[in-house]
Amino acid sequence: MTNDDIFADKARKFSNHGALKKHYHDFEGINSRLDGLQAAILSVKLPHIHDWSQRRIDIGLHYNQLLNGIEDIKTPKIQKNVKHVFHLYVVRVEKRDQLRKFLDNKGISSGIHYPTPLPYLKAYEYLKHDPADFPIAYGYKEKILSLPIYPELRFSEVEYITSMIKEFFN
Repeated sequence: MTNDDIFADKARKFSNHGALKKHYHDFEGINSRLDGLQAAILSVKLPHIHDWSQRRIDIGLHYNQLLNGIEDIKTPKIQKNVKHVFHLYVVRVEKRDQLRKFLDNKGISSGIHYPTPLPYLKAYEYLKHDPADFPIAYGYKEKILSLPIYPELRFSEVEYITSMIKEFFN
């Protein structure tokens, strides 16, 4: 509790990585929101984490298989000796906004996670980064699109999503 609005605003930002609005960070902060209720829920969910992670892997690999060969879309690369659990399934596509609108019209949600590369957030403005400092991150920011992925997603739904993506590009 405080009667100082400026202090209250800073405290709220600090507890959310320096942001009041998602993806707009004024300064570096922390993310420490685990309370008793969240800990209790987590204790119920933790025994399922391996099954859920494996399901995400299966779905991500299915996406990769179905999207393979579509020249206009870049899928996540799987490196040897690395286990990719597909927290997100992010593709790169030149016509991102058009594809996103097309998918939305077909009832398929998609997202743009982390739309601003870290070096270009207000929190790091003082470092005076230029797009040339991080050309890959800067170039990808307009191309990344997250497709639906969660353990309950059915293969038939992945097949529908990928068929709509193929329709878009044909």
